[in-house]
Amino acid sequence: MRAVKRGPKPRLTAEHWFIAALEMLAVGGIDSVRVELVAEKLGVTKGMFYTRFETRDAFLDAMTDYWRQRTTTGLVAELAAMDATPEARLERLFGISQMDRARTGSHIELAMRTWALTDARAARALAEIDRHRLAYFEAVVAASGVPAEQASARAFLIYSYVICDTILPGDRDAMRDACRAFLTTP
Repeated sequence: MRAVKRGPKPRLTAEHWFIAALEMLAVGGIDSVRVELVAEKLGVTKGMFYTRFETRDAFLDAMTDYWRQRTTTGLVAELAAMDATPEARLERLFGISQMDRARTGSHIELAMRTWALTDARAARALAEIDRHRLAYFEAVVAASGVPAEQASARAFLIYSYVICDTILPGDRDAMRDACRAFLTTP
């Protein structure tokens, strides 16, 4: 009997691990993000996990930081770097829910929010993310001419709209237009 020739082990970056875990989180919740299951999804042993991450908790911290950067810090920086009028930036906020990455990320967002109900680490991360996003939304709203006393409330409503629009199914183009007009009229 000939020995099975084994090929080289896959070269996995931390990002590979995070993406696999976030996909599993979206489908099965935090209990599905177990070391052996993530390793299996990536086609490697759990020993490879431990060569990169000290513990599952350290991994979950790093995964949360990765998600924060990808969905908030990076996105806000990208939007802030736009050379556009305040009104065009405001339109871009409404367009977030229609972005491909928002649609694919909505399940992860919902799973992260569900996880935050029972985990202080996830709750802290979401509180920070929400503060960061809302501060950016408020700055854009205020710059677009909305009265200062309404900027915070409108930013909150627009933020809520964007999150819900990514999660709710169905075609709502007419409703989106009505919401935009309602929330952006100074």
